[in-house]
Amino acid sequence: MLEIFHQGEREIQNKVGESLIADRNKPLISNSIVRGAIHFIDKQPMAIVGSRNKENELWASLLIGNFGFVKVSDPGTIVFDTEQITSNPSDIFFSNIAQNHQIGSLFIELDSRKRYRVNGTCQINNSLIELSVEQAYPNCPKYIQRRIISTPDHFKKVPSSIVEGSGLTDQIIQWITNADTFFVASADSDGNLDASHRGGNTNFIEITPDGLLKIPDYPGNSLFNTLGNILANPNVGLLFIDFERKQTLQLTGSASLLFGQNTETDLLKTKGTCRYWLFHTSRWIHTIDNHQVEWEFLEYSPFNS
Repeated sequence: MLEIFHQGEREIQNKVGESLIADRNKPLISNSIVRGAIHFIDKQPMAIVGSRNKENELWASLLIGNFGFVKVSDPGTIVFDTEQITSNPSDIFFSNIAQNHQIGSLFIELDSRKRYRVNGTCQINNSLIELSVEQAYPNCPKYIQRRIISTPDHFKKVPSSIVEGSGLTDQIIQWITNADTFFVASADSDGNLDASHRGGNTNFIEITPDGLLKIPDYPGNSLFNTLGNILANPNVGLLFIDFERKQTLQLTGSASLLFGQNTETDLLKTKGTCRYWLFHTSRWIHTIDNHQVEWEFLEYSPFNS
């Protein structure tokens, strides 16, 4: 791989004065999965995936399956076995990848706060989704709330039902503002997808009077993959998980960046970065009975404070 970062990422890194830090972290990014991450991915019962539909909307989705539903067949290939997936079989992810083969994926273990991102293109072979790795790299444990997922021998499949809409209802606003975790799908100007995690204490996401989600951008690894993608391509998808009620909320829309917000309140809310991003929802999907697994909340991330 020649240039790791695309123009949007580089522009953000330079704007905030963190390009040298990004270059120091650049060796973490590879076009294959490092040996130490193979077992980590193989043992995961969940994955976050980002995809695009024919309308160019981005969507972030939750996949849950029996152990072994995701497998690293070789350092350059990850295989998802859809017959072992027990979450909503009608998730928009499956119809999206039939039309657009680019995928962003995130394997995250909330209990250990470990996470590993893998992006690339896929091909569908009967019940198997084979992801060819183009970028793979670990992320730091910051802002991940610890939760333990139940681990029976086999997860139960349940019939899911969905509700779709466009405007933010009172129920959705309450869900978003009460959330301490969400996931984001973004893409660069060439459509290369990425899936990432965002977390904080409840109420870290603000809903503005005109219905935008105002999301603080906390200090991170200086790569600025998500913000760089937003600069290059405003289409974004968000995923919220109701860990208690086994439901998911997927939003698709557009995002913009907000820098230089340096009031005392902004300094506290952004942990000193003075950065936010704003998200406008164009459409949402609420999935009831998305899955049948349980999570036990343990603690908030110490980095939230």
